[in-house]
Amino acid sequence: PVASELLANDGTVKWLFDVGGGDAVETVFIPEPGRGTLCLSSQAGCAVNCRFCATGHQGFSRNLTTAEIVGQLWHAEFVLRERLQLAPGERAVTNVVMMGMGEPLQNYTALVPALRVMLDDHGYGLSRRRVTVSTSGVVPMIDRLSDDSPVALAVSLHAPNDALRDDLVPLNRKYPIAE
Repeated sequence: PVASELLANDGTVKWLFDVGGGDAVETVFIPEPGRGTLCLSSQAGCAVNCRFCATGHQGFSRNLTTAEIVGQLWHAEFVLRERLQLAPGERAVTNVVMMGMGEPLQNYTALVPALRVMLDDHGYGLSRRRVTVSTSGVVPMIDRLSDDSPVALAVSLHAPNDALRDDLVPLNRKYPIAE
């Protein structure tokens, strides 16, 4: 269920979804001319604990299910289609980025089926060029993702060298930039 919705003057919409157990996750829609990007969460909280990240400071609670990941997309599309009064066949959400709360590659077993639903013509039907998974650098899962799902990948480095990245992104100690 939606706990709250915040609509900005530029058309950006933030939804806070209650996922039970006292946990909530955020989903953000960013409208631009010719496209609408939806930023989805994959976890309630995050275990990576990047120094600058509010989600990391709240700690890790749990992985979202495939249905909870896809549900964010379906809810946003349903609400936005009605709000924007789109014609049949038009979509509000044209791009998806897995860059919300959590590290998507640490919820791999729910992430990949969710990506498949987003890409499938009998699901949401997005082009693989319009779906991006963003990671802080879970190296073994990056290779696995390239085999399991034909989506785009973004690696959030946050620093130009390992010394600074070790401080900002603790995961870098396990998977340094060179990896």
